[in-house]
Amino acid sequence: MRQRYKILVVDDEPITRMDIREMLQEVGYDVVAEGRNGKEAIELTQKWKPNLIIMDVKMPIMDGLKATRIIRDTSNSAVLLLTAYSQREMLVEAETAGVCAYLVKPVSEEELLPAVEMVIDRHRKAEARDGASLP
Repeated sequence: MRQRYKILVVDDEPITRMDIREMLQEVGYDVVAEGRNGKEAIELTQKWKPNLIIMDVKMPIMDGLKATRIIRDTSNSAVLLLTAYSQREMLVEAETAGVCAYLVKPVSEEELLPAVEMVIDRHRKAEARDGASLP
């Protein structure tokens, strides 16, 4: 089941992308692509149609919140936001942008995997309510 759930990882730090990809693949998730900024997140979402996007908030070219707003207008992908900040204003903005959950960096496997499972579960339930189907 995990292999069929497509995940996109977007972060401007290559080591962070690699760490997250490895944590996810180690337990059987299908990481279909990686991006370096919000613009790439939008392009890769259109190409791969991931079920879940794990994306950093602070990136060059376009930040994760702006990218999330655009993605949520054109896609049904769930977004798990990564941030080095836990300020209240950013969290409110993330919620209004359509972010499903967030994690504060650095992200450990013990934090990432339960958060991914929770977002997937919520996303599946929302899709079931809306009459759409997920793998």
